[in-house]
Amino acid sequence: MKCLSINQIYLYIEKELSLSENKKIEEHLATCRKCKKALEERRPLLQASENLPLWKTPPDFTQQVMARIFPLRVPLSAWLTAAYAGLGSTTLAIFILFLVAGQHFSSLLTSLNHSLWNFVRNLSPVFVKLVKVASLFIKALQQFFGYIIKTFTSLTTIISPQVQIIIITIAIILIAFSIYGIKRKILIGEKA
Repeated sequence: MKCLSINQIYLYIEKELSLSENKKIEEHLATCRKCKKALEERRPLLQASENLPLWKTPPDFTQQVMARIFPLRVPLSAWLTAAYAGLGSTTLAIFILFLVAGQHFSSLLTSLNHSLWNFVRNLSPVFVKLVKVASLFIKALQQFFGYIIKTFTSLTTIISPQVQIIIITIAIILIAFSIYGIKRKILIGEKA
């Protein structure tokens, strides 16, 4: 008999083999030092695992695991409630601060108005620059796609229609496989 596999050793230790298989393994162990040593090395491990107390899963174990894998989405109303509460608390704190400092509510509104207009005045050049950058980016994209279209049209005059059909078919197949692969990556775990 050839040497025992790890699986056979564990099945033998756990007494899950038939009498004939047990007898064959015992005969092999009597002649093979290597397998006997492997058996003796694994026996304490199994005995230690048998002495461990049974772990009882809590009744909501599945829900806890699934909540960690797919956390629940907070509804929009909860976000709006939190935003309103934060805005109200901040307004109340500012109002109380100005009252304690001895200022009037009208001076508070005036200072807030000045602060708001300073913010808008400082932000407007940034907004204008962002619009300029976006328009330059769009122009660059238009030129890039224009070059691609020109290249494609000049290639179609060089390549025969049969080769063009083959290239288009290969491109469609590659795009389909890419979309399928991306979809698979996104949906991993959804079936659980």
